[in-house]
Amino acid sequence: MISHNVLDQLKAIVGEKNVFADTISVSSYSYDATMLSGTAMATVFPVTTEQTVHLVKYLDSVNIPLVPRGAGTNLSGGTIPMENSVVVNFSRMTKILEIDTENFVAVVEPGLVNFDFQVELEKYGFYYPPDPASYKATTLGGNLGECSGGPRCFKYGVTRDYVLGLEVVLPDGQIIQTGGRNFRSEPGFDLTRILVGSEGTLGFITKIFLRILPKPAAKKTMLAIYNEVEDASQTVADIVAAGIVPTTLEMMDNILINTAEDATGAGLPRDAGALLIIEIDGHEVDMDAQVEIIAEICKKARVREFKIARTVAEVDQLWLARRVVIGSVARRRPSYSLQDVTVPRSMFPSAVKEIVKVRKDYNLDIGILAHAGDGNFHPLVLFDQRNKDEVERVHAVEKHICTMALALGGTVSGEHGIGLLKKHFIEMEFSATAMESFKKIKSAFDPNHRFNPGKIM
Repeated sequence: MISHNVLDQLKAIVGEKNVFADTISVSSYSYDATMLSGTAMATVFPVTTEQTVHLVKYLDSVNIPLVPRGAGTNLSGGTIPMENSVVVNFSRMTKILEIDTENFVAVVEPGLVNFDFQVELEKYGFYYPPDPASYKATTLGGNLGECSGGPRCFKYGVTRDYVLGLEVVLPDGQIIQTGGRNFRSEPGFDLTRILVGSEGTLGFITKIFLRILPKPAAKKTMLAIYNEVEDASQTVADIVAAGIVPTTLEMMDNILINTAEDATGAGLPRDAGALLIIEIDGHEVDMDAQVEIIAEICKKARVREFKIARTVAEVDQLWLARRVVIGSVARRRPSYSLQDVTVPRSMFPSAVKEIVKVRKDYNLDIGILAHAGDGNFHPLVLFDQRNKDEVERVHAVEKHICTMALALGGTVSGEHGIGLLKKHFIEMEFSATAMESFKKIKSAFDPNHRFNPGKIM
């Protein structure tokens, strides 16, 4: 329960309309895209850096922890509030402060939605490569906190590769700027890269300097359909081994093909074992030759059907099916656990084989979704959280999949962060000495552990 004095101070800092303290409103910001939830005392919405500074300093003076939040689409429990904390929601800081096409730089606020940013850049003939599947809802600040990737990450990389600099409010209320607008590295310790992916545990981002790119002159989108998921996974490894770097290389198995088709009616083949969405971009003169090479690789892996999208409508329909696939599983089971592990690309077929085995061993529906070109898996374990036996098996599967990824030389988190869900898995990946180093970095930035406490470690 928040005191009247604290509530009055919060309202004085950000304005009455930017403070929620009633039970119903606060509960709206108590959960994310996991099954977890928590209870905060209040949710506040700063709209300027100065307001953020005042909030941080005031809440520090009364020893109240702060939990940062954007759209709440994260999948690791990273924005779950702890008891007696205040949620600092940046979703009203949505300005595009500058688009500089001469220097390939944009300056934005953290609450700007990824899709809205892309729409604005389109007017200039530019785009921003990181494009998480939830890009119509997710904020750029949230993408930065988790170091999100997306379908284009195979060719273009993840959020970290496009952040040039940051304006950051530290836990003591001081403001620093890291990096800058016209260079991709900085002298001394690279604080920008330390902050990207830190899930709001080290500082609150109030301004972001992003690298943007001119739109490619041409692109081709292909659909490869397979009877067996193993053949699709082998195609992924073969494309990589051939030195082809598609813009995107996405995989969905039969379970997800059917749930996506239920949701969209995109015309996906319900009897297929798996499909790949393959997209290339670049110069027009290079397109046909690359398509021919990819088609031949697919053929060698026993592709059932290979299609090239001929119209913008066909391309949009394919991507609609891909982008709604996670939400579409609600048509099959009421709950899901979405995993996020990455393996070396050469190990992709081995990982697919193991997930198929896990599906049988644990008697659970597990849909295989992957940013395949990057080796980043998102297995969706479908279940009913009211069934205790199923929940226990789901947790066993979560550990099994993380252990598998590490055994194949991978990582327990590709782009969804650690948050609360994977705290006990990250210790499987890193040594005690490395974990101690992480803790020292956290303490150096936030000695009182008030910024997003309890997350990551």
